[in-house]
Amino acid sequence: LLAKEGGAFLDDASTEICPLPIVPLFETIDDLRAAPEIMRELLDIPLVRRSTGWQGGVQEVMIGYSDSNKDGGYVTSNWELYKAQTNLTRVGEEAGIPIAFFHGRGGSVSRGGAPTGRGIAAQPAGSIRGRFRVTEQGEVVSSKYANRGTAAYQMELLAASVFEHALKSEREEALRPSPEFDDAMEALSGASRAAYSQLAGHPALVDYFQAASPLDEISLLNIGSRPARRFGAKSLADLRAIPWVFAWTQARFVLPGWYGIGTGLAKAVEQFDAGAFRSMFFEWYFMRALTADAEMVLAKADLGIAKLYSELSGDLHETFFPLIKQEYDLTRDLILEYSGHEALLEGDITLQRAIMLRNPYVDPMSLMQVDLLRRWRESNYEDPQLFEALLASINGIAQGLQNTG
Repeated sequence: LLAKEGGAFLDDASTEICPLPIVPLFETIDDLRAAPEIMRELLDIPLVRRSTGWQGGVQEVMIGYSDSNKDGGYVTSNWELYKAQTNLTRVGEEAGIPIAFFHGRGGSVSRGGAPTGRGIAAQPAGSIRGRFRVTEQGEVVSSKYANRGTAAYQMELLAASVFEHALKSEREEALRPSPEFDDAMEALSGASRAAYSQLAGHPALVDYFQAASPLDEISLLNIGSRPARRFGAKSLADLRAIPWVFAWTQARFVLPGWYGIGTGLAKAVEQFDAGAFRSMFFEWYFMRALTADAEMVLAKADLGIAKLYSELSGDLHETFFPLIKQEYDLTRDLILEYSGHEALLEGDITLQRAIMLRNPYVDPMSLMQVDLLRRWRESNYEDPQLFEALLASINGIAQGLQNTG
């Protein structure tokens, strides 16, 4: 309607066509679940079918990672995105109009920022047929494209991964649908989301998060296109997805990338044989990518340092930190158990060594930031020198940890 009012319609032989490609976005958990039926109805509209045919015969759909993670937690977000792509691909086949996906990814794992090759390999079979569109945001732009050699490598990796998936995915055992794996994943996702929602829905969470991280200070940085939170934020729904991830990372919790996995696994194993989960870890690309990314986040987290940030929250520290520490320990132990690893990132020695080399430089900055936050707040947010030092610490920690948002 807006395109028509703006004069962007074609009307050859009295047949209306919209040449402007309209791309639906599905991001929250509820939206991802409703996406197949919405697209089925959309692709049944004659005007849409004519317009899509004029534009090349492919309907693009954007799927978002940030709000789905903030809405349902890491496991549920990834699982609902996986199912949505599978179901939407089937809808496109039924309608005779292929659906191509536009992935709205960020830099961190919790916002879809998986390594390029691994992320593409884990997409559902048949969901990439020579077309793959993706956003690159924040520090990812400089880390991947800052010089000609790195940029060329990234483009080659992206093209090769898309080409390989298009050729092989529908014949690969590791991507073949398995009712047993699907049932186990549904149980894991449901229990994981329940654990995440219990934390996310706590009425004092926003107050704790604000006190135990540099959330407010990040909002004063000259970055981003929108405020860190909507005016008068009192709940998780009022916080923007990017500062939600960025502030947890600064405080060394890196919570959005792992919280709920441990409880989910523990509860799901009660319903399914432990051997089924070991098979999932080794035989299914989706599960391998999910847990590999979680391992990376767990390795970057440091609950010893996070405790110092948490203590800035006063009495709320005793309410929240034991819960977070318990979930972290459970998640780490169960991922190691089912992956067969003795230590985190045992399967990626290069990344494991890189984190070990960077942390001795990042840790002192984190300790200084805790002290700066305390002194800055005691100054009633008015000391410009403390603020300048605090902003420098935020930039330094982000550079050291990488994948921050």
